[in-house]
Amino acid sequence: MGEADVGVSVGRVLAVLRGVGRAEGTVRRYQVVLDRFAAFLAGRGLCTASDRVCIEFIADQTGVRLGSLREPVKDRAVQAVRRPVVLMADVLAGRAVEVDRTVVPAKDGCAAKFRPLRGDYLALCRRRGNAEATVVAKDRAVSRLLTYLDEVGVDDLAALGVRDVSGFLLRQRGLRRKTVSAMRSCLADFLDFLAAAGRTPRSLADRLPPHRHVRHESEPHLWTADEIRRTLAGIDRQSATGKRDYAMILTTARLGLRISDLRRLELGDLDWRAKRITIVQCKTGRPLSLPLLDDVGWAIIDYVKYGRPETVWAKVFVKHRHPFDTFGCASSVASRLSRHAARAGITFPPGQVCGMHSLRGALAVVMIGDGTPMPVVSAVLGHASSDTTQAYYLRFDVERLRCCALDVEDVIERAGAGERDA
Repeated sequence: MGEADVGVSVGRVLAVLRGVGRAEGTVRRYQVVLDRFAAFLAGRGLCTASDRVCIEFIADQTGVRLGSLREPVKDRAVQAVRRPVVLMADVLAGRAVEVDRTVVPAKDGCAAKFRPLRGDYLALCRRRGNAEATVVAKDRAVSRLLTYLDEVGVDDLAALGVRDVSGFLLRQRGLRRKTVSAMRSCLADFLDFLAAAGRTPRSLADRLPPHRHVRHESEPHLWTADEIRRTLAGIDRQSATGKRDYAMILTTARLGLRISDLRRLELGDLDWRAKRITIVQCKTGRPLSLPLLDDVGWAIIDYVKYGRPETVWAKVFVKHRHPFDTFGCASSVASRLSRHAARAGITFPPGQVCGMHSLRGALAVVMIGDGTPMPVVSAVLGHASSDTTQAYYLRFDVERLRCCALDVEDVIERAGAGERDA
């Protein structure tokens, strides 16, 4: 079996996928991996794919080295590469290709009878210029409400009352307060829409039960320098994905960029001669200029030259799955850190947030602890006011707060002296 036969094997796998009804987008994603695998085999002069060769390819693509090819894996990036590789190995070995024929359609969380109404509302949100992420959040909240109303037997929204909406919110008590607060805001907008569309006699938005939102309900994990070093050291920088993750985590840890700005960072934002990164912040719309530190710069160069796939996108960091576009959400970036931290043996106390944003908090605390002036810390973090920095990050700098505290015995002695003088 030669290179031509390897190419034929790729075609056989794709034909099987189409035969069991896989979507064309899924077939294209498999083809990207299979073409890379075929090139990987050709580069080593191989016409078969042993388990060891498959594991080497998966490690090259994902940065994760499996103990065995078919061991249980929860990492979706590894699964996305392993599935087509296993099928290809079976074809090359002359084994039958077995693909699960069960395709579970995406579940719509909204009751069917209310879907046209929900569609009208979401269309209005888009016409108003709401960001797609906002539309998704409103869709999720409204679908939950309408499904609840269907379950409790509300068929006519004209009879919708405060008790119905309150009952729905009471059912969400298991969620975080921040989540419930965001959901309440979405529902208020939807209730205004219902009244404006004539579906309810009046809006119930102003009659929603009050909700106290605790801003600091969960605390970020304050990374130590050793934890960050261990996490970075455990990343396989020989793989393309490893080069990308290393550069993203190092950039966040050293410069404190928000995830939204890291996702939107473009090649044109990097001024190599001046050694500066200049962006317009996604959250505030304000410009931000930071020094392009040497270790960060070399990590980005290593990724762009030797790991970043060819793509029409100008973003520095892109997904390594076809069509190699930008990261679609913040969670897809944030999850990279926790995965590598777990592989480095780092554990986190319950209730602590350990995503990429926590590195930003760790940087702020270190700068404050080192005596960096608060306006400088605010400038690095991109805050419009030092008050924001102090309100959120100063409370974590325990050592600094201890320095500000008065000694108890000293206070008692001064109080006693004052009484004697009096």
